[in-house]
Amino acid sequence: MAEASLQSAAKDLLQTIDAAMDVRRIGPGFIIRPPEAAKPVGLPPWFIDRCRRAYLSARQDTDHRVIGVTSASHGEGKSSVAIGIATAIAADTREPTLLVECELERPSFCDFFGVPAERGLTEWLDNTAALRIIRVPYLPQLVVIPAGAPHPDPARLLYQISETNVIADLTQRFRNIVLDLPPMLDIAYSSLASRLAERILVVARYGETSVEDLERLIFLLGRERISGLILNGTDFRTPGWLRRLF
Repeated sequence: MAEASLQSAAKDLLQTIDAAMDVRRIGPGFIIRPPEAAKPVGLPPWFIDRCRRAYLSARQDTDHRVIGVTSASHGEGKSSVAIGIATAIAADTREPTLLVECELERPSFCDFFGVPAERGLTEWLDNTAALRIIRVPYLPQLVVIPAGAPHPDPARLLYQISETNVIADLTQRFRNIVLDLPPMLDIAYSSLASRLAERILVVARYGETSVEDLERLIFLLGRERISGLILNGTDFRTPGWLRRLF
């Protein structure tokens, strides 16, 4: 998209989301196409509960949340955590919640939600296809925007998003926005993507993520922007009821 069309694209995104969330009849014989339904994601209840504690720990300075989820490297489970956090927020608050996949180079939401890897954020930003809006069957207030197919120039697309007020505009429709951001140390444009979020939760994998990598990540993001650290992949042998006593 050209520079002059960035604001127009942002407006188009809002109209697309509004249409997908509104199935009222608009004329004789015509209805707005209902949003596409995703398959349920089989995250266990204990995992959702950990994600719940993570989002509750994130400081909320305004009447809305824009939470980014990132990690040091690929394979640490940040996408699962982002889905878990969005699920927990939508279930707890019953408020409109938006989950956006900003991992444009190695997307995974299509596998999680069982939809084709097309018509995602990348294709929409390239103006080659209409945007796919997904609703989770058991959580009608949760809306998902997948990244689509892997893109060869994700930095350009994220720049387009950051140069518009689209995230601020989306907060008028959604009180809660969760962004699945790219990993900070594996991707050159990760700092650009992180600017989309107000608060950031960092995912680290137990026994794999090094302290040095976490220190580099904190340096790149800035300690004041990080709301918490989620330790993923733990296998505690002590019963949960006993751990809560410590």
